[in-house]
Amino acid sequence: MFGSLCLLALLLAPCCVALSAPNCPVISDTACRGNADNTFVQGSSTSEVLAQLAARFCGCTRISGNLAIQLSLQDVANLTEDSFASLYHLREISGYLHLSNIPAVTSITLPNLRIIRGQTTLSSTNGPVSLLVENSRIGALNLPNLTEISNGGATFVSTNGMCGFLGVNWADILTSGQLDYFMSGCSNAPNMDCSSCPSGHCWSPLYCQTLTKTVCPQGCGRCFRSPGDGSYQCCSDLCAAGCYGSTNDQCYACSILNNNGSCVTQCPPAQVYDPVLFKLVNNPNYRLASGGLCVQQCTGNLLEYAGTCVTSCPVGYTSNNGGKCVACSASGVCPRVCAGTDSNGVLAGNIGQFNSCTIVNGSLIISDVALGSTNLEVLSTIQEIQGYLRIEAVTTWTSFPYLRNLKKIGFPGGAVSLSISGSQCKPGGPQLYSLVLRTTSLQSIDLSSLELIQYGGYVQGGNPQLCYVGNFTRHLANSSSPVCLSAVNSRRNPAACIANGSVCHSQCISNSSCWGPSDTQCDGCRNFVYKGRCVTQCSDVVLSPGNNGIFQNNGSGVCEDCDSQCLGGCVNGAGPDHCVSCRLFSIATQSGQLCVASCPLGTYTNGAMCTPCYHGCTGGCAGPLPYVNLTNGCLKCSHVEFSAEGKQLSCLSSCPVNTYSMHVSSSQSLPLGLSYRSVAMLQGSTTLCLPCYTLCASCSGPELADCLTTCQYASGEGVCLSDEPINQDHFFKVAFAFSMTVMCVVVMVTLTVIMGGVVYVRVRKSKSYSRLIHEGEGLNIQEEGNTSVTPVSIIWNKNMKAEKTQQ
Repeated sequence: MFGSLCLLALLLAPCCVALSAPNCPVISDTACRGNADNTFVQGSSTSEVLAQLAARFCGCTRISGNLAIQLSLQDVANLTEDSFASLYHLREISGYLHLSNIPAVTSITLPNLRIIRGQTTLSSTNGPVSLLVENSRIGALNLPNLTEISNGGATFVSTNGMCGFLGVNWADILTSGQLDYFMSGCSNAPNMDCSSCPSGHCWSPLYCQTLTKTVCPQGCGRCFRSPGDGSYQCCSDLCAAGCYGSTNDQCYACSILNNNGSCVTQCPPAQVYDPVLFKLVNNPNYRLASGGLCVQQCTGNLLEYAGTCVTSCPVGYTSNNGGKCVACSASGVCPRVCAGTDSNGVLAGNIGQFNSCTIVNGSLIISDVALGSTNLEVLSTIQEIQGYLRIEAVTTWTSFPYLRNLKKIGFPGGAVSLSISGSQCKPGGPQLYSLVLRTTSLQSIDLSSLELIQYGGYVQGGNPQLCYVGNFTRHLANSSSPVCLSAVNSRRNPAACIANGSVCHSQCISNSSCWGPSDTQCDGCRNFVYKGRCVTQCSDVVLSPGNNGIFQNNGSGVCEDCDSQCLGGCVNGAGPDHCVSCRLFSIATQSGQLCVASCPLGTYTNGAMCTPCYHGCTGGCAGPLPYVNLTNGCLKCSHVEFSAEGKQLSCLSSCPVNTYSMHVSSSQSLPLGLSYRSVAMLQGSTTLCLPCYTLCASCSGPELADCLTTCQYASGEGVCLSDEPINQDHFFKVAFAFSMTVMCVVVMVTLTVIMGGVVYVRVRKSKSYSRLIHEGEGLNIQEEGNTSVTPVSIIWNKNMKAEKTQQ
C-alpha cells in the first residue's frame, strides 16, 4: 500500500519522480534500531558512512530511535539522490532526523517518510527540534509524504540557499513545534512555484505537499479528501499523519499502536473471556507491544514482560532462557550464579564472590581453619548448591545460621565420593554424598529452608554438642541414597538437649528434631505452616496491612494467602475464583464469581462487574449496545445490520437472508443516507448488512429489481407481490372477482368502440394486489387498494362520453 503512494501522487499531480528502490528486503514487521541520542551513523569517510547507513537501515520501514547522518564537507563524494536510496522505504522515525555537513548533492529524497514522532529531540534556543538540517550543501530536501512531526520543531541552518522548505505549509506538519531557519539567500529568494500542486504547497516543483490538517472540517485531527465528491472527511482518532479512509485500518501511521495494519489503543491480550465456557481462555491473537507495533514475539535483545517488549527486566524480575522476564523469589532476590570453591574451600580472599549469590555452580567447603574470623553472613543469599556442601573442622563457632535460605543441595556429577566404614553407614564402602557435616563444635545449624538433597546422600558425625539439627533423611530425593551416621556423636543425645533447655517449639512436629527454638525453625510442622512459620491454625496468623485473607488448606497443611484480587478473605480455595468478595471487578463463571484487576477483552465494566459483551461483538466492547458504539457498545464487528432508516440494529457473524452485504470504501456512495462520518467508527473489515426491498426475501441490492429467486410473500409474472400474506380461500375469491372484472371490461370496451365513445374504468383500490398488472391491447389497469376488486362501472353522460366516478 505505502509503496504505491508515489505512483498515486504522480497520477494526481506532478508530485513524485521515480527513484531507484534499493535491492534489499522490506522490513515491515519490526522496527530497526536507530542512533542513540547525540550520535551519528559511524564511518571515517563519506563512503563508509553511506555503507553503514545501507547495512543498518536498507529496507527498514520504521526506525526506533534517531536517524542522524554526518558527513564531511571536505569530501569530494560525487553524491547523487541514489546515494541515500537505502532510506527509500522508511516511513517512521520515533526520534529525530538530523542531517549535518552533507557535501554537495542536487537533492535528498525520502519518498515514503510519513511521520517523525520526536519521542527524543535535539535542543535549540527555541525549544526541542525533531528535524534539523545544518551546514550542508543540499540543493533540495524532498519529503513529499511527510505529514506529521508529532513533537518538536524543524530547523534549517546554513544550508547554502536550500530554500525549498519555504514552499511547505509547516502548520500542517508540525504539532507542537515551530519552523526556524538561519541562512543567507532565502530571504530574497523567489517564491517556490507550487501552482501545479492541488494543495498550492510543495517541497519543489516536482514534489507536492499533501495537506491533512489545515484543510480539515472542525473537530477533525487529521482528514482525507474523498475521491467521490472531493470533500474532506475525518480520519479515525487512532490515526497519525493522516489517512486515505475513515476507518482505523486506513491510517498512514498509528497514534498509539499498529496491530497488523489496524490502529489500536492496546495489543490483543493474552486471555479473553469466553461467554460460553464462562472463563478466561488463551487468546490465539495475543500480541506484544514493541515500540509502536503489536508483534507475535520480541526480537533482537528485547525481553517479554507484561505484554510488552523491553530492553531490560524491571526490579524484582530476571530473564530466563526463553527471553522472558520472570519474577524473582518471594524475598525479591533475583538469581545470580557464582562459581563454587576448590578444595581449599571458602577463604577470606574469595568470600566476596558469593556476595548476592543465589546459585553456587559447584561445591561449597567451609572450615574455620581457613576462614578465621571472616563474617559468613554473605552466604545467606545462597538458595542452591549444584555440587556438595561440606562443613567440616569447624571449632570456632557454636551456631551456624548462614545457610538459612538454602533450599537445594546436589547435582548429578557434583557429589563427593567418600569411603567411610562403620555400622551406621548404609551401604558401606565408597559412596556419593552431597552433604557432609562432621567434626564440629556446633550447637545449632540453621538449614530451616532446606527442601531437597536431590542427588547423593549425607554424612553426619563428630558433632557432640549439636542439639538443633533437623532430620536430613526427610529431605533425600531418593530414599535409597547412602546415609552415614557415626555410632557416637552424630549429634548430642536428644534427652540431654531437652534437659539443657534446647527444645524445639511446641508447633514443631518433633521436640528434638529442628533447626532452632523458633516456630520458623521447625523441620516439619505439627499442624499448619504459613510462610515457613508453624501455627496451630491459620486464623492465628496476624495479617500484615494489605493482606487479603488466608485460606486454611487442610489437605496440605499450608496456610495460603488469598489472591490479591480478593477482599474480605476467601473460602474453599485461595484463587481469584474463591474470594468472599472482589477488590476491583468480578466476572460470572459457571462455578461462581472470578475476581480480576480489570475487565478482560470480551467484557465491559458495569460498576464492579465485568459484563459479557453482546455475542456479535468481535473486538471487545465498551457497553451493552448490540452494535458498534465506541462508548457504549461493540468496538468492532464482522457484520453490522442496518435498518431502512440507516440505523445500526445489531452485530452479527454473517448477514441475514433478507439483507445484502456491502463493504465500505471511500470511493463509493453510501445508501440509506449514510455518510462516511456516520460509519467512521466501523472497522474497514466490517461488512454492512443493508435491507432488501420490502417484497424481497433475498436480494443482491436495494431495489425491487435486485430481488433474487424468492419473494417475501408471492410473485406474479416475475414481480414480487404484496406486503401481506394471502390465504388460499381469499386468493380464490379475489381471482374470481378479478376474472369477472376482466370480462366486464371486455364487454364495455367492445360497446365503446362500436359507439365511438371513451371508457373510463374505475377499480376500487385493493391491498391484496400491490402492483397488480394486467396488460392487453389498448388497456392497462394498474391499481392498489383494500381487500376486494369490484367490477368496472361506466357512467355515460349526456354527451355520450363516459366519466370516472368515485364510490
